Amino acid sequence: MTVTIAQVLALPDLNLRVVAGDAGLGNEVRWVHVSETVDPTPWLRGGELLLTTGLKIEQPEQFEPYVHRLADAGLAGLGFGIGLGHAQVPEPLIRAAAQRGLPVLEVPVDAPYVAISEAVSNLLAAERYDTIARAFDAQQALTAAAVESGRGGIVAATARAVGGWAVLTDLAANVVRAFPPQAADRLPALLPDVMRARERGIRSSGSVVGPTESVAIHTLGARGRMRGFLVAGVPGRSSDYSRMVLAGAVALLSLEMERSQAATRQVRRLRADPLAQILRGAVTDQVAGQHATAWELDPTAVRVAVYLCAADRAGRVCDDVNELMSEAGLPGAVVAQDAGRQTRVAVLTDATDRATAALAELASVRPMVPLGLGDVVPVEQVGLSYRAATHAAEVGRAERRAVTRFDDLEALHMLFRAQSPQALAGFVRRVLGPLQQHDRGREGALLASLRSFLAHNGHWNETAAELGIHRHTLRARIDRIEQVTGRDLNSAYGRMELWLALLADSAADTDDFAGPAPDRPAGPVPDRSGGRGQDRK
Repeated sequence: MTVTIAQVLALPDLNLRVVAGDAGLGNEVRWVHVSETVDPTPWLRGGELLLTTGLKIEQPEQFEPYVHRLADAGLAGLGFGIGLGHAQVPEPLIRAAAQRGLPVLEVPVDAPYVAISEAVSNLLAAERYDTIARAFDAQQALTAAAVESGRGGIVAATARAVGGWAVLTDLAANVVRAFPPQAADRLPALLPDVMRARERGIRSSGSVVGPTESVAIHTLGARGRMRGFLVAGVPGRSSDYSRMVLAGAVALLSLEMERSQAATRQVRRLRADPLAQILRGAVTDQVAGQHATAWELDPTAVRVAVYLCAADRAGRVCDDVNELMSEAGLPGAVVAQDAGRQTRVAVLTDATDRATAALAELASVRPMVPLGLGDVVPVEQVGLSYRAATHAAEVGRAERRAVTRFDDLEALHMLFRAQSPQALAGFVRRVLGPLQQHDRGREGALLASLRSFLAHNGHWNETAAELGIHRHTLRARIDRIEQVTGRDLNSAYGRMELWLALLADSAADTDDFAGPAPDRPAGPVPDRSGGRGQDRK
């Protein structure tokens, strides 16, 4: 419902009369404005009923451009007062208004402008109250539909309330619900507009106005996360009522989708313990296969991906990965594993490019969370994929890569696949053992300095800045490292040995977590750390 020129014309006791522009009597009146200036358009926003006596217009030829200016400004109608400057509405004004379809109301001298303003204000207030009351009733219907039928009920109730159609989509603009069902056919043509709304973020919205309907596009979500879109078509122009209804629908759908996501997150969190057991080799191959199948994975082709992050960020990263997998519809499970100063977030998923691309999105954020991708293996060999992913993530962390595939690391692939875990542990003891022994009780100062120095390719300033120490202090530490290890850090071979030992040491406790590998017997795991478990505080 809106206030129109026809309703103003029908106001009692004012004796208004239409003298031109009958075709525009349905124009919506937004407000009443009084002006005697020759060009009041700078003070108009469109939709006004302008009241004037034409006192400032002295020449008849001025009325035609005056009317054209008002029409171009979107004026709803013109009330022309007679009996003061003009005994009747000037003929040039009537002709120009008829040409532009602009309604002109003759206002008798005994009809105060303030009475017209008050009457229109009362109409607008009544219309506003009626809009709010109707929108409240519609929102109650939406709430009832949400309780009874969930998202499908909300979409159907929204379409009925606005007298049009509504489509609910996921974040990729795939149709989730549509009412009536054929409304889904409208989405392909609107896809570019939906994608533009997605690019602008969760607080954005859009509209497409056509000759017979207006289409509104709203993002859905909560807590800063976008979940999907509500696309709705309203006959004619959108109104305050339709906007209120859609706002209520957006709130209910966002809550419903957030509730659904919360339930999904909880289900995914429950998968963490079974995945940890699978990676430890603590379950039989049959049980591991059953879990993989329950997680919608093919047990014959799974992959482990590993994110490395600071221990204090582990919970957030784990939640982000679960959220990402839910939004992308990826199968699998996630678990966080403490590894001393850092945490590994292990993801068991499929080997598709879609999964890799989705997981890579999180790896590229700042601060970067490097991602390592392991081999594609049967679920009974998942420990191999986990170790490979951890090696790849360590290389990615050192070289500032967002995503690293173990298959692309030919040298490491040859080294770690050709050697038994026992041989690698012995290599670590021989190369890093003296340094680990030295650092015991010293918070790992030399090991941390060596790791940073090699990661920065021997750049003194960058290493000192990362460690928060002076260059002279760093030089003293590097000299001490060379003395303790017996290796020259100016030598490419010496650096290579230390770098490989650090990589093997960083990933060594993966073997403990992953359980017996196919190339070593089950049983007690030998001490490969040279006291490493005590070194890491």
